[in-house]
Amino acid sequence: MAKSILYRWFGFGKIPERYRSDMEKEGIILQDEGLSIVVRYRNFRAPYVYYGRKISLIMGSVVLTKNSFACFRGNVIPPVFHVPVSHESFKAFDISLDEKARLRIVIDAAAFQEGWKGTIDCRIPCDNSENFLRALTALKNNM
Repeated sequence: MAKSILYRWFGFGKIPERYRSDMEKEGIILQDEGLSIVVRYRNFRAPYVYYGRKISLIMGSVVLTKNSFACFRGNVIPPVFHVPVSHESFKAFDISLDEKARLRIVIDAAAFQEGWKGTIDCRIPCDNSENFLRALTALKNNM
């Protein structure tokens, strides 16, 4: 899948520098940058936030290391998720491929973060989505 034009011209959607060194220390297994990621919130509640239904298109990146799995939005804003693979919230991730062969991560917000409710659905159109799916399901099954 093609990288976004903002990534090619300006570098939007790279792994943020403040996270990159930590990711490299952990040992990057798979990564992809410059992606047009779709994040859908359904009946989502968090402190001071409520979305009945919201769809956001973000420029971002996805990284799988030996110890964590992360989806970053842009270069500055905090990640969509950054979770250790050994953490119990990683088990709550529903990982699959959608009809367009995009990596689909559905997160039960209550299992992911205390005080949150609803679901977060991320569609990540990476070139190696099958490899991400294989690696993530293997990590989930080994836990």
